[in-house]
Amino acid sequence: MHYFIKDNKLHRYPVPKRCGVQFQKEVLRDTIPHHVEQCIYCMRRWPEDDKE
Repeated sequence: MHYFIKDNKLHRYPVPKRCGVQFQKEVLRDTIPHHVEQCIYCMRRWPEDDKE
């Protein structure tokens, strides 16, 4: 899984439909840094995630 940072929040790539942020050539990373806030729409587990 890949992640990127936008507006000091960590997002998942590809971005889930429920998150409104758009990926715009930010640096992709495969680790989760400790100094940024995690986007609740990208990083939390939702019931519909099991259907995908």
